[in-house]
Amino acid sequence: MKEDLAIRQNSFLDSVFKNSKASHSEKFWQYLSLTILVFLSVPVVSIVFISLGQSGDLWRHLFDTVLPKYILTTLWLMIGSVIGATVIGVSTAWVTSAYDFKGKTLLSTLLALPLAMPAYLMAYVWTDLLEYAGPLQNSLRSFFLWKSSQDYWFPEIRSLGGAIFLFSFVLYPYIFFLARTAFQNYALKTLRIGKMLGQSTSQVLRTATIPLARPAIIVGASLVLMEVLADYGTVSFFGINTLSKGVFDLWLNMNDLAAASQLSIIVLFFVFVLLGSERWSRRAQRFSLQPLGNISKKKELSWQMTVLVWLSCAIPIAIGFAIPVITLFTKSVLDNNTWEIQKLWAIVEQTVSLALMASCAACLLALLIGFGVRLQRGASTKWVAQCGSISYAFPGTILALGVLWPLSSIDNVIDHWMREWFGISTGLLFTGTAFALVAAYVIRFLAVAYGSVDSGFQAIPGVMDKLPRLLGKKLRFTLVSIHLPLLKSSLMTASLIVFVEVMKELPATLILRPFGVETLATHVYQYASSEQLAPASPAALLIVFVGVWPVLFINHMFSKKL
Repeated sequence: MKEDLAIRQNSFLDSVFKNSKASHSEKFWQYLSLTILVFLSVPVVSIVFISLGQSGDLWRHLFDTVLPKYILTTLWLMIGSVIGATVIGVSTAWVTSAYDFKGKTLLSTLLALPLAMPAYLMAYVWTDLLEYAGPLQNSLRSFFLWKSSQDYWFPEIRSLGGAIFLFSFVLYPYIFFLARTAFQNYALKTLRIGKMLGQSTSQVLRTATIPLARPAIIVGASLVLMEVLADYGTVSFFGINTLSKGVFDLWLNMNDLAAASQLSIIVLFFVFVLLGSERWSRRAQRFSLQPLGNISKKKELSWQMTVLVWLSCAIPIAIGFAIPVITLFTKSVLDNNTWEIQKLWAIVEQTVSLALMASCAACLLALLIGFGVRLQRGASTKWVAQCGSISYAFPGTILALGVLWPLSSIDNVIDHWMREWFGISTGLLFTGTAFALVAAYVIRFLAVAYGSVDSGFQAIPGVMDKLPRLLGKKLRFTLVSIHLPLLKSSLMTASLIVFVEVMKELPATLILRPFGVETLATHVYQYASSEQLAPASPAALLIVFVGVWPVLFINHMFSKKL
């Protein structure tokens, strides 16, 4: 009865607003959405425009020599990493979803922690541990009395296989989160029903469980692939020639902007293919079964199996988080002095300032976009949301290229106009300033903020928008007085995640940062890239420590849904 009354009320309100014309305030939100759309599309348009320029014979030389190798190496790196992350993520998600055992909640939390560890930090730490002069090989030579590397074989960490190994153990939580939710909501119930119908476990897994969880696994795998494609710190440190590293080298080392943009087009093609597959997997989820409720009790594991599960799951936890954190902490305590700590404090202030500005700006734009989409007036707001989700998939190097060129062009036009009319030079107003860096951060991570804000908007009943307008209130009142208080938790979540992502961002910061400005990520990169892990350890430890909190929060939110 209450549902019928609510439906009638909504139908009445819809008819009222359907017969009314769009107000000036609604048109303002439409124009604002279009403005944001232009802002988000600037990097892609800039890259396409620059790529139309002449690159001389360099592009042909690259095509004939190293470009096929760049593409092949990138593909192998992506394929190997996603296979490794899928195996680890799906297996750990299945164990923590299908069975009950002592410490399962704690184990699920620990399995999520590697997501707080940036891949380039993993590369620095494990190279320091596994290289020829590292503690592991030194211990092996001392124990077995080996004299040189010719007396034994040891895998090379700075290789394509080493990069795949590290990416697999640091990115598997993307798949772990989504696969665990899918198993809990759909697959386990289906498995129980199949057994009740007389089918074996393998038959149910093959015909029902895996197909139902496949869309969620594909979404997680797409995130893994986009992270691998966007990485610069790891592949640069390992000397692996990927497409993202090639863009960086062409632009800054070979000084060929057109060739770098043309190579960026290839990278963007990979991005759009990945986004297309991810969207396809979401469409497939519409045809999956609804959750069937708690129709069965999970199987209790014996203490022997519990020990085995803990030992197995401890491997990705140790490799992806525990050993790197212990190593960084040890080097921070033993090998640093007061001068470095004082210098680090200044770097922390700069990093926090940039992260705060970027997170506030991203949340503000996400709030405006979410409100514009909620008004459901025209298709422009939907395009804004689509563009925002695409921007997160851009590698930082390509995003920096797309942001820097239009800003430098604006600076040159302003400087030329001021010289001609007033005889003074304005210099660089946007390029090489905090504005350019924050703009790149906002474009890169707006999708993260919008996802959280949009979920908050969806939890607000539609009648909350319509009643204030019937009382003569403006849209601004609806947003500020009604929506904003209800969105506090969503906005806090969005700002926290964007804050952490900005702290970890490396390639865009390296290119766009103002002169004399250093962040924790660039500080770590400068020391670690020159084989000085000890001075880089305090900053690296701070990045991990700050990154742990949103990971724990996300894990808590996922656990509440199970």
